[in-house]
Amino acid sequence: MTPDIIPLGGSDDPDAADARMSIELWRTDTRSPRLAITAHGRNGAARAPHMQKLIDAYRARDYVVVSPNCCASAWNDSVGSEADFLLENHVRDVRRTIDWAMVNAATIGWSCDHLALCGHSMGAYAVARLAAREYAGKASHLLLVSPFTSGARQIEAREKYHPNGIAKLKREVPRALDEWPRHDIFTVIDLLRVPVAVFAGGKDIVAPPENVDEFVKRLPRPPFCRLLPDASHCLEGGDYRSELLAAIDWLDLGETSSAPPA
Repeated sequence: MTPDIIPLGGSDDPDAADARMSIELWRTDTRSPRLAITAHGRNGAARAPHMQKLIDAYRARDYVVVSPNCCASAWNDSVGSEADFLLENHVRDVRRTIDWAMVNAATIGWSCDHLALCGHSMGAYAVARLAAREYAGKASHLLLVSPFTSGARQIEAREKYHPNGIAKLKREVPRALDEWPRHDIFTVIDLLRVPVAVFAGGKDIVAPPENVDEFVKRLPRPPFCRLLPDASHCLEGGDYRSELLAAIDWLDLGETSSAPPA
């Protein structure tokens, strides 16, 4: 099965509110009460291999899945190049995707009962921020893989783990050093009252385990948390299907789950 591809927006300016992008829709055989938004990270694509693992896990649990191809990526058909990237625009594109799904719920076969927000890296930051603010009370759960937590910590990781990391970042994403430090999930983390699952890669030097651990410890309720020893930033080292399904099953228990499994 392949997804439906839906164009959204018409502007060739990646900073415009209606910047041209696409959305990929994975339907279910029958109408479903459950929908998952799966948001890729910087310079990503809706069907990148690690994102497909997330899509497949949700589809195995009969979710309708909607996946944006966010702007400013070299790896999808949406407007903008890697150098155009702004994290605020990435959040904007995820927001546009959620809004599109809500408006078109009847058409896509979703009954609007259950909204799961899932993201990788900066996509994880985007869905977490949106769950804390615009979609508080609407989002049912969060599934976060290698989450970006703050611009300050991201830049620190670049300095610590990447040879010439800051110089390379200036070349690749010219506005990053100015814009990324404006973003910090810890300013709204106390508002994240929904069930949360978090995956971290043991070899990740982009969102290193110590950054993810800080996020986990500061959540207002205990999350489902797994460290994947063989993974770097993008779910490498395995298919992780059983781990992802276990996380979704726990998340779907919602408020009835007393504590995350060990």
